[in-house]
Amino acid sequence: MALGSGLITVLVVLLVATLASGLEAGPIRPGPSSIFLGLYLMAWGAMFLASYYFSHKTFFLRGLIWLCEHWSSPKGRGMALFYAALAMFLGGLAVLSGLGLIDVAA
Repeated sequence: MALGSGLITVLVVLLVATLASGLEAGPIRPGPSSIFLGLYLMAWGAMFLASYYFSHKTFFLRGLIWLCEHWSSPKGRGMALFYAALAMFLGGLAVLSGLGLIDVAA
């Protein structure tokens, strides 16, 4: 119970930090809001990756793997790896853009 609550808390803290830092709709601009957004997305990726390997550990990871097995198309545990890779890639782009190293707004 504590592990699942801790994982959810990490996601909530990153979401609140993203919103509190002034995230605006539109292209990703350099600044702390984009960095927090990237970290938030990467945290989701880490959660899906953990759910693939450790879904037996806590209710939250079991819930994520259940989503992959029942609501995804195609259905299956492998979708957790796809979601993890997608979130890590998009989060990495947001962090790099937030740091001003790449320009994805063009």
